[in-house]
Amino acid sequence: MANVVDYVRHEFRDFGELPLSAVDSLALSELSYTHMPAPVSRFEDAKRVKTVPITALLRAEDYPNMFISGSDAMNEARRDLVVAMAQSPRFRGMRIGEYAQTLDEDAEQQFAAVTFDLSDCKGIDADGGLLFVAFRGTDGTLVGWKEDFNMAFRCPVPSQEDAAAYVRSIASRSEGFEGHAPRLMIGGHSKGGNMAVYAAMALAKRDLQSAQEAADETGETVLPVVQAKDPAGIASNDTAHAEATGTAAADESHSKHYVPRLVRVFNHDGPGFGDDVTASPAYMAIADRIDKTIPESSIIGLLMDQTGSYRIIHADALSIMQHLSMSWQVENGDFVTAQELTATAQIIDHTVTAWMLDVEPEERQHLIDEGYGVFQAAGYDTFSDLAENWTTSVPKIIMAARKTDDRTKSMLGDILKSLSTTAIKSIGGFDDAVQDAVEPEQNTVEGGEGADAAGE
Repeated sequence: MANVVDYVRHEFRDFGELPLSAVDSLALSELSYTHMPAPVSRFEDAKRVKTVPITALLRAEDYPNMFISGSDAMNEARRDLVVAMAQSPRFRGMRIGEYAQTLDEDAEQQFAAVTFDLSDCKGIDADGGLLFVAFRGTDGTLVGWKEDFNMAFRCPVPSQEDAAAYVRSIASRSEGFEGHAPRLMIGGHSKGGNMAVYAAMALAKRDLQSAQEAADETGETVLPVVQAKDPAGIASNDTAHAEATGTAAADESHSKHYVPRLVRVFNHDGPGFGDDVTASPAYMAIADRIDKTIPESSIIGLLMDQTGSYRIIHADALSIMQHLSMSWQVENGDFVTAQELTATAQIIDHTVTAWMLDVEPEERQHLIDEGYGVFQAAGYDTFSDLAENWTTSVPKIIMAARKTDDRTKSMLGDILKSLSTTAIKSIGGFDDAVQDAVEPEQNTVEGGEGADAAGE
């Protein structure tokens, strides 16, 4: 079997022959981890969306600064992905632009986004073309992971707000001539998948507010948010999902709405949302357009997932290393699916869910803030730096942990006890789960280390 890089290298069918699917979305989401070089247009308030050909990524002198988001093995795989896409008859017509990147320690934010214009790719048959917005997942920075953990007690976090603003801007600046605005897809891996869903909700919220205002003026009931039509070349590769998405085209009265242009939202092993979000009208307006994929041993993708609506993908890495999507298996143009999550993943999911229900948001915030401070005390900004300098970083971390207040120490002790107790009670067959966790598989991701997972 193959992974997403192999898929791009060997899949020569155009989008008319093989419609854009979750595998294509994963390839584009992985591409968003690339630190885009100077020729790629930056996100700004220009009147129109600006893009450049994908060949702008092939300047060798830019490579040392482009592939720095993961381990050496992951960076090499992403470089191979860039080259494969530029050579591919499926992707070589793609253009790239509107690159945005923010790393703000004070705001505890790590954010990046890029827009791919697939309108000139063969087989894309849609008036106005197709834009795919991809959000980068968590990189190897401490502040990036701090923002992830902040999601346990806060929504929105800064990157979710910026994701919403980014998509609104791209949608607005790409409207074009009336009736010929490009279709939109949004996707991302890890935290990027969560941001993709949040950004789609922001579009729906804007449309719902606009519809309500129009209804108030005419005295009518609230207008529906019209669903997108699937033109040839950009339908889901999952037939059942495509049928559930609906095919009603936006009529003239909804020409200024964004959601009718939204075809699909891809969340690749990204966290979910709390009940208050998934019960909102904005979420429900786009719920049938969400295509979520997680690996068999998913941990990140099950966090706060209240829906249980996802496809399970077979991966050839061990345990949490399956979060690295280069390990996800592809065959005949689609993901290789698995029947169920591993027992270990189920235990962790039940355990974390029970803990989240037992611990108040204020306590979560206190523990997360204190834990972040402990790692900051080492004086390094990334997990790779912490690992490379462990002889100096570990003693500093231990010393800082000893200085935490009694409340934090007590909470940490209670949490560890709670997690161990809940894990044993959550699922039957605990011994089988332990065996599953320690039994090696035949294939592993080359170069897979704990530091890799900390970079996604």
